[in-house]
Amino acid sequence: SIREFCFVSICIPLTGILSDIHRYQREKASIEKLDSRILVIKSCGDSSNQYMTTLSAIFAAQKENVVIDSCTLREQSGYMQQAADITGGLYYTLENPAQLLQHLMWLFLPDPACRAHMIMPVITTIDYRAACFCHHKMVDIGHVCSVCLSIFCQFNPICSTCKTHFKLPNLPTSGKSRKKKKQ
Repeated sequence: SIREFCFVSICIPLTGILSDIHRYQREKASIEKLDSRILVIKSCGDSSNQYMTTLSAIFAAQKENVVIDSCTLREQSGYMQQAADITGGLYYTLENPAQLLQHLMWLFLPDPACRAHMIMPVITTIDYRAACFCHHKMVDIGHVCSVCLSIFCQFNPICSTCKTHFKLPNLPTSGKSRKKKKQ
């Protein structure tokens, strides 16, 4: 669908630019310190099909000290909120795309050090819901595999990701309680 294509078109370049930044930082490590930033301008919603790929890219950016800023047009993006929060970047939803240039210059042109001296918009709530691995739906509460940390919306005794078997405790089959024999 178009929504999935929009999301994939953000995820693939994000991982590609992180790879380029990593390579450049490795080559220039002894010469200069590189303060890298990525600005994502997103015009469509999130697709839960790419949840793990996106989070992997966000955590890779955090490890490399790369700030991810995000400007979404008209629609909120939980993934971009998480990316900005985890990497120390800025997230902003622009309601009127005609004001894009003004907001890019005002919010995203200054580096994080300059932003500390400016009055910037603050996100009050961040959507940290996860996508289940079985149906790719966003879940508020789910079951997590203790081995591979996969998230599922329904309990399954065998993890479909790592194939770990979970043993359930023996539960009484009937509602009757057993009486202890007196000795």
